[in-house]
Amino acid sequence: MQKDKELIQVLGLKVSVKGKDKVILNEIDFTCNQSEILTILGKNGEGKTTLALSLTKLLNPQIYSIEGKVYFRNEDILNLDENSLQKIRKEQIGYILQNPFSAFNPIYKIKDQIEELNKLKNIPFENFIQLMNKLELKNHNQILSKYPFELSGGMLQRLSAVRVLASNPDLIIADEPTSALDKPISNQLLKLFRDYVKERNGALIFITQDISIAESFSDKIAFLKNGNLIHFVERENLFKQTNLIEIEILLNSYRQLRL
Repeated sequence: MQKDKELIQVLGLKVSVKGKDKVILNEIDFTCNQSEILTILGKNGEGKTTLALSLTKLLNPQIYSIEGKVYFRNEDILNLDENSLQKIRKEQIGYILQNPFSAFNPIYKIKDQIEELNKLKNIPFENFIQLMNKLELKNHNQILSKYPFELSGGMLQRLSAVRVLASNPDLIIADEPTSALDKPISNQLLKLFRDYVKERNGALIFITQDISIAESFSDKIAFLKNGNLIHFVERENLFKQTNLIEIEILLNSYRQLRL
């Protein structure tokens, strides 16, 4: 793709635990372009969430050390001051976290948190309602009047997606966003993601351990294993490797993910 389509480029990203000889992510390199879905596939414990949070320095700096470069719109955001980085997080990069309970403030009702975002970004409230309908959250008044702890993980996961999609950021980082959803609702959320990427010219980094979603949904797929990204390939070329050794490694990765 053309250089001006390149939205985020990660070079030599390394995450380690301070004071310990423990490297969680080692020399991670990848690029995600506008209008593109990059899926990062891996088992539990391989560092997928750590990778997601490290991209905008959301890891606890007292525990983790981050090295390398993360260029967002050609600017190394890891070197930005906290105010500039906060501005990018609020305006241009949206997160859907693996634990939906951590995505909402527990002391405020859902409606209050939606209205705060409404005022901050001038988003018509109807946009939230339309997205809620598409994800089968149709009891609007009842749901919005609840505190986060009064809702199920699946509801909060959908509400987290609603909030991010309504904000229309340049990049969405979605960490296991369908893990608490049943198949029909999961499919509808994936459709909303596709619409966002293709129609709004956005980009999506989609983190999952669901192989079927990765195969059917992605433009590019990368496997995260032992702290390294391997087999970073176009989806249509996933099983068209010419190197038989690489094919065997790839198939072994699939077998292990299914265990």
